[in-house]
Amino acid sequence: MQLGIPFGYQQANCHNISHYIRTFLESKGYQCGKIWAFAPVVYSMNSSRLITFVDKKNVSPTGKIDWGYHVAPILQVRIGNKVRKMVIDPGLFPKNIVRYRTWLAKLRTRKLIYLIMDSEWYLYNSSMITNSQIQYNSNDFSEPIKPNVQLPDWFSDKLITDFFKYEEEALEQHWIEKGLAINETAMAFYNAEIKPILHCKKQLDLLTDYKMLVGNVFNFETIFRDNNWNYEMDDHFQFKHQNIIAKYREIYFLNLQKWQESLASINETILLKKRKK
Repeated sequence: MQLGIPFGYQQANCHNISHYIRTFLESKGYQCGKIWAFAPVVYSMNSSRLITFVDKKNVSPTGKIDWGYHVAPILQVRIGNKVRKMVIDPGLFPKNIVRYRTWLAKLRTRKLIYLIMDSEWYLYNSSMITNSQIQYNSNDFSEPIKPNVQLPDWFSDKLITDFFKYEEEALEQHWIEKGLAINETAMAFYNAEIKPILHCKKQLDLLTDYKMLVGNVFNFETIFRDNNWNYEMDDHFQFKHQNIIAKYREIYFLNLQKWQESLASINETILLKKRKK
């Protein structure tokens, strides 16, 4: 499955890639689930352990890629006389789909937990409230509000993970399309601007700046998606690199338009199929 999806930039947006694939499969008449893997940093207040691996592209300022979680579409596939749970994740396995335990093993993280869920769940919110604490409706204190996913009681201190669908703010603000546009723009920047100077000692200062911009997805999103600044992407940095930022801001908006058109076309196909039923 290619679809032009920018799998090469692995710093972020696995949830957007997964939901795009899920929507594409639905347009073709296939159903899938999603498999979510959570590092201890997500579910425990006593751990900072992440899913970590070496950045082979050498674009990250730290030389590593860190995830709090990872998610990918999962399908039931008949292989011989057995039905296997197979994961679609070309970012980690570019040649083929793989069994879900192979996918989990690739993440190489101690005390990793995973959930296999319906694919309609787009993303989750985390809270510092543990399962043992009761939530109440603000208008009716007699009725507790329960999260739609509750982690097992054997976690001594856990965070409530509440999943939500791709609707309301996420849908209205095109989170999927923006995520895909960010990844595609980052890869374009890497291939054209970073890769040619990776081993050039004379360009070391420029390379350091570019890694700070592209290798840290929060910085990249701050500049191109949010048109904003932070303590690293400050006025000095943005003035210094104003020409290259202007160039890739234009590329980002072209990519965003492309993904908006692509997802709109897929959703239109789904809608037409539903009307014919």
